[in-house]
Amino acid sequence: MGNSSETQDKILDTATRHFARKGYHGTKTADIARDAGVSEGAVFKYYSTKKAILRAVLDRITKVLVPDIMIGSEEEFQKLMYMTDPKQEIKEFVKARIEKVNKNVDAFKILINELPYHEDMLDEYTGQFIPSVIKMLEGFFILGISRGVFREVDPHTAGRSLMGMMNMIVLEGNILKKPIELDKELDKVLDIFMNGICTRKEG
Repeated sequence: MGNSSETQDKILDTATRHFARKGYHGTKTADIARDAGVSEGAVFKYYSTKKAILRAVLDRITKVLVPDIMIGSEEEFQKLMYMTDPKQEIKEFVKARIEKVNKNVDAFKILINELPYHEDMLDEYTGQFIPSVIKMLEGFFILGISRGVFREVDPHTAGRSLMGMMNMIVLEGNILKKPIELDKELDKVLDIFMNGICTRKEG
């Protein structure tokens, strides 16, 4: 059955689906093996325990998938830096991130639903991707402040806040199964993010 790399990919792809849909404790290695089209012995050849499978899945999610989805390409980042229309550029960047998350929802369900219950891995994996995403957004806000596009705010807090808003849209759509019209929702969220919620007083 193919080479070892292909076999491991099939095992991890299958494990990702099972962990996302049935949970770590509800998943059996025999089920992973069956649906991956390999023997259970083949699974244990590469991963000594079910926890080792979860760790390999998290490695792939946090080191490959999350950076690709959340940080994006150099071209996307450069477009974000032009700031000819900051609200529209932020919207396009965030929309692209959310659409990619929606296509890889099983991976993000594992981060949300499983990782918090594995304290031995929580700090290790959250420390790999959350700071890098916030740092990228922080750089965007630092640049915007320096150009006079944004007022003087804490860029770290701004980046974290934008990421939080984005995450809640993902959670509502994929975990709570709330129907969301993404364009309209982003317009409303970014209006609040960019303009605040207080009425403007003259004078």
